Formats: sequence, structure tokens, C-alpha cells
Amino acid sequence: MVTQLGERFTHLFLRYMPDAFVFALILTIVAGLGAFFWLDASFLELIQSWYNGFFDLLTFGMQIVLIIITGFSIALSPVVNKAIDHLTQYIKTPKQVYFFVIFIGMLLSLVSFGWIVITCVLARELAMRIKGINYPFLVACVYFSMNTWVMGLSSSIPLLLNTEE
Repeated sequence: MVTQLGERFTHLFLRYMPDAFVFALILTIVAGLGAFFWLDASFLELIQSWYNGFFDLLTFGMQIVLIIITGFSIALSPVVNKAIDHLTQYIKTPKQVYFFVIFIGMLLSLVSFGWIVITCVLARELAMRIKGINYPFLVACVYFSMNTWVMGLSSSIPLLLNTEE
């Protein structure tokens, strides 16, 4: 019964939920209309402000993409693969896997949130080697371990707060 209910909700969601781009367009129009009526800005000023703000976000977004891609490159490097092989020799049970993935992920994400990709590769390797792993729970452990990046060296919030402008 619960499975059928879940499948029904999934079908309804997939059928009627619009794409994320639709939400972005609607929010852009609502914000533009709000600025036009409440800030007494001209249409040209609104377009220029939107344009400048969009490309500021685009720059930041590309920096984040670069961090994640370099993290992925590091995760697939031979040195990291050897380290993963060496560290995973001592792990035998699923509970050890979950704890180890969370612990290593927290340490790595303190240095750089792009290094969470190393934790993903580690989790995948452990899932292939150890029998009895609950894969969805292991993925949740990887996501949980990422929580420490906010306090780490690569947290985007303090970096943005400490930049000029």
C-alpha cells in the first residue's frame, strides 16, 4: 500500500512539476516587477542591474565548478587511489565503513569542499569491497560528512564576506 502511494505521488510529481528553469524565470519576473514598482527604477536600470548581477553569480559559479573538478581530478589520481587501497584494508564491517566514510569526509571537507569527491570515491570503493553495505545510507553518510566544510578553509560564506565590494 505504501509503495503504491509512493509510486502515485512520484507519477504526479513527474507529470506536473515544472522544470527548475520555469521557477527561475518566474522569480526573475516577480523580482523585476517588484523593483520596478517599489524602487522607482527605470526598465533600463533594471535590465542593467540584472545583467551585472547575473555575471557576478556566473563568476562565482564557475569558481565553484573549478573547485569540484579539481577535487574530482585529485580523487582519481594514482596517489589517492593507493591511499584508498591502503586505508581500506583494515575495514571489514558495514559499521566500520559508515564511521570511516563520515570521519574521512569531515576531515577532507575541512580543507576543501571540493575534496568531498574523494569521500565519494572512497565510499564507492568500500561499497564494492564490503558485503552488506546499505548503499543509500552510505550516500547519506557522505552527504552528512560534508557539513564541516562550512567551518573549513574553503567555505564560500566567509570568503565572500571577507572580499571587498
